Amino acid sequence: MPSHFENAGVLIGGLSIMGHRQEPRIQLNSQASLCGMDPHQGRSFLEPVMIRNISHRGLLVQVRRCVVKPGDIVVLRRGQNKGRFQVIWVGETADGQRKQLGLRHVLSAPLFWGLDLPLPAPDNYRRPRLHARRRHRRYSRELAVELRGDNSRIPIWSSTSDISEAGCFVHMLNVLPISASLDIAVWVGEAKVWAQGIVVSNLSGSGTGIKFISICEEGRQRLRELIESGPEVADRRTTAPDESLGWDSETETYSEQMEWSYTPKYPENLGTLRKQARVPPD
Repeated sequence: MPSHFENAGVLIGGLSIMGHRQEPRIQLNSQASLCGMDPHQGRSFLEPVMIRNISHRGLLVQVRRCVVKPGDIVVLRRGQNKGRFQVIWVGETADGQRKQLGLRHVLSAPLFWGLDLPLPAPDNYRRPRLHARRRHRRYSRELAVELRGDNSRIPIWSSTSDISEAGCFVHMLNVLPISASLDIAVWVGEAKVWAQGIVVSNLSGSGTGIKFISICEEGRQRLRELIESGPEVADRRTTAPDESLGWDSETETYSEQMEWSYTPKYPENLGTLRKQARVPPD
């Protein structure tokens, strides 16, 4: 086995933190470069990445700056080898410092890594039941929101499905790009709480996850008092899958099937809210 794989190891049993995969992974800490098209700049980009694990079907990489979205095609180069991959999902690390990309081979590439991969087989590992994966409790709340992008004065109106002190998930058919900055107003009664936010996740046809970057303490307190009166949203990562969860072959995870067929609901007084929103934020 090449020297650059000295620290590689097949993920088995309690050594893995991902669990419930369709095939085993090999864990790596290997540098590579990622290139593709930047839709915002209209030109190609080249970013250093860290490969965290690989399998027959694809790999997991971490990167500081992310301009791609699910469905995009990128090229990964490692040493003298390179390959074309499709972006399957985009997320972020637990500390929020890096983005994570799930990539899948566009074409079969058995010799891409220069070593023998484990034979395809179900990974039956189940994650331990942890109870502190989230920094903030998340609550199920249907609240009207107003979004304003950096380069647009035209507001986007929608509603939340769940919200916490740190951010919210907003229902949108046309999702916003990852890392996009925006101003978001959450309606609390007849008033609205403004915050600066950034897009940290999206799911095409369903919605966008927004992280609050800056919010005044008074607004945070009003938001806390409102949302904590609603039911808490269970962290699906803290429990083993059951019959209510369905396997997603794209992301290779179990997910609640009900989330994939959600129809957004808008407040009855949406027209009044739009009139009030004509006044720009302070």
